[in-house]
Amino acid sequence: MTDRLISIFPTTILHRHLDGMEETNQQLSALVSTIAATEPNATLGTTTEGGFQTKEDLFQRDNPGINALKPHILQAVQEYAGHVLRQELMIAPAKVDFILWGWAVCYKAGHTQGLHVHPGANVSGVYYVSAPPATLQPGDVGKISFYDPRPRATMIQLPHQVNRHRVAPVPGDMYLFPSWLEHSVSAFQGEGERLCIAFNAKLILE
Repeated sequence: MTDRLISIFPTTILHRHLDGMEETNQQLSALVSTIAATEPNATLGTTTEGGFQTKEDLFQRDNPGINALKPHILQAVQEYAGHVLRQELMIAPAKVDFILWGWAVCYKAGHTQGLHVHPGANVSGVYYVSAPPATLQPGDVGKISFYDPRPRATMIQLPHQVNRHRVAPVPGDMYLFPSWLEHSVSAFQGEGERLCIAFNAKLILE
């Protein structure tokens, strides 16, 4: 007897930790604080409830924190996109390019983001700048949740079946995922702020 396990329609998330980002994170935090004090909140029309969100032009700003983080994001998108395309395309493209845009989101106690996807993009991601201690506790508090994308997978659930993957926002961590993957952010309570840089990439294939 010969068995072969075949994985079809995979959903792959890239987790990458960037070491030595303490100074960069301080610069990013200062930049977002300045934007929040001088520019309007861009949460209107989004699933964010509470908190502050910048416009989607963050990577176009001349700032040492942005200048340090952006190359890491560009490299991660290039590598992750290549992995996803190898999984999902029958014919490999001759060339892969992409358009990138990003924004910052800052949450304090009680702020949440509802279930959503990122239309108009192929690859999405998040980089964590800061997180309050409460988010490292068990459960949902302050975590991003990724949901099982198979629409009929929860039709008849097995006991203890996993249909949600939770990730704690650890500073220096970066996650990339397909833009169609539903996700949300739960509220936390207590002191501190949960600051992240979110981004989208639209792939251009030749």
